[in-house]
Amino acid sequence: MIHRLKWEHASTGQVAVVLRKPEPKDLEALYAQKNDPEVARALGGFSRGYSRRDIEAWIEHHRNHESEALWAIIAEDVDGPCIGHVGLYEIDHRIRSAEFAVMIGDKSYWRRGVGRQVTDFAVRYGFEMLNLNRVHLSVLAGNEPALALYGSLGFQHEGVQRQAQYKDGQFLDVVLMSILRSEHKTNAS
Repeated sequence: MIHRLKWEHASTGQVAVVLRKPEPKDLEALYAQKNDPEVARALGGFSRGYSRRDIEAWIEHHRNHESEALWAIIAEDVDGPCIGHVGLYEIDHRIRSAEFAVMIGDKSYWRRGVGRQVTDFAVRYGFEMLNLNRVHLSVLAGNEPALALYGSLGFQHEGVQRQAQYKDGQFLDVVLMSILRSEHKTNAS
């Protein structure tokens, strides 16, 4: 299923993206993004050094994984370039919970509202379409833009995993956050 998102951004005007399943044609864009040191630096589980074969396997795995709702983020329309991905992982229907993650890998789309729009979409999708009660995430403690974004969307700080990641020769703390269905703005009275 394809989802189209459009919004007006204060400094760049109208922005549009399409969310769809990752496809083999996304390989080169994702290969470049996942190997970009600046992109990898901001993301907890990411490193660098992915081969094209690694990315090909990643695409195939995530296209068919039953406990995920994952979308490639496509610029402008369905034939545009892949600029990242967003999704709900480890969906547990028994406890109605999932883990959220996003990567805006095309830096020309940073600070244009893409992260906000696709995060809000994925969280709404989880609550409204998957009947989730809780969406949680982890973010590097130094990623201030992401922490601010998640807080502004209603995610609550749950705790810190001290020195839980290792990047660029140093241990980094990881912040845990979540949002409950009852806290999400679409459920506010």
